[in-house]
Amino acid sequence: MTSHVSISCRACGLAAALRDTRCRACGGTLGFAYETPARWPSHPGRVWDYADLLPVPRDVAPVTLGEGGTPLVAAHRFDAARIWWKCEGANPTGSQKDRAISLAFTHARAIGARRVAVASTGSVGLACAAYAARAGLPCMILMPRDTPAERMKPMLAFGAIVAAVDSTFETIEHLLRALDDSWYQASTIAALSPYQSEGPKTIAYEVVAQLGRAPDWFVVPVGGGGTLAGIWRGFQDMQRIGRIDRLPRMVSVQTTTFNALEIGLARGLSTMAELAEIAADESHPTIARNLKHGVPPDALAALAALRESDGAAISVDEQAIRSWHLRLPAEEGIFAEPSCAAAPAGIEALAAAGRIKPDDVVVALVTGSGLREPGALPPATPIALPASVSPADLDRLVPRVG
Repeated sequence: MTSHVSISCRACGLAAALRDTRCRACGGTLGFAYETPARWPSHPGRVWDYADLLPVPRDVAPVTLGEGGTPLVAAHRFDAARIWWKCEGANPTGSQKDRAISLAFTHARAIGARRVAVASTGSVGLACAAYAARAGLPCMILMPRDTPAERMKPMLAFGAIVAAVDSTFETIEHLLRALDDSWYQASTIAALSPYQSEGPKTIAYEVVAQLGRAPDWFVVPVGGGGTLAGIWRGFQDMQRIGRIDRLPRMVSVQTTTFNALEIGLARGLSTMAELAEIAADESHPTIARNLKHGVPPDALAALAALRESDGAAISVDEQAIRSWHLRLPAEEGIFAEPSCAAAPAGIEALAAAGRIKPDDVVVALVTGSGLREPGALPPATPIALPASVSPADLDRLVPRVG
């Protein structure tokens, strides 16, 4: 236990030690309670500027690559509301997962871990590979066999051991749960790695500092559910310590195929067993690969955040995601991975339904950079020009503005 945080089971309340990753009595997920911070950054900080609200000892040097402090950019041409993009692609490995994985590896360092394992379709694996290199820990990454090679190659460059398993992501997760205690689970699933789940809180801290207030809505494309749940806890922290006087409404956006949260919220489902009955077949293809979960592993925490915030769970189809995957760079100058495109598609749907109003302040999480998945773009061929091309030819190709 560290001096500024108490660790206990969310289910039964039993106190836990720093080395524990689940409750020793009931196997429940661990949660954290913090002292009121003695200090607060005077400007939008990076992740470790908020160490007083993170669950690792202050005397442990963080495993960091400078994650956090990402831009909050006002929408340029999308005027469904007063929209801001929180651009997490600016993190060291190009996604919001760097925040969580920095926490995970710092916790691993605190307890003396010797090797790390993780299941990933890309973002977590890339982050783990980079932070493992930074921490000097061997790292094994397991992923479904159909994961694009462009996602695997950078992991290998960082020195990780990468294996493609001929199975679903869910099956790989079960395999990791069976590993012995010599492995540190750097998963972004709270039940496997609760310490990392506090990393996304820092997104909320930064947004409040950047906006000067909490937004009316916070929109998150949801894969595992942990990022949305963590952001919600961050806003709750801010209200508890008096930094904000109101909370945003949280929105989860999934695909119409993988929409367990939408169904679960509508039907009032509250257990993983109930959600398992409506789980989608993970063999179905989708361009939004990071959102491909039959049931999000942190679904219950995400559903709790949606209910507590009076939020919304919606789904968007493949066509809308593909459209926004191209519109974001062309209209907003933001090149995002396909999964991120679910967020503006979701805002568009909520605005069309009259739920989001024109004067509402809406922050959408752009979870990852499109530079990590260029293969998702349609084929492109440059304009062929002869060697004799003239300035007049170029003038005809590009019209003047204004």
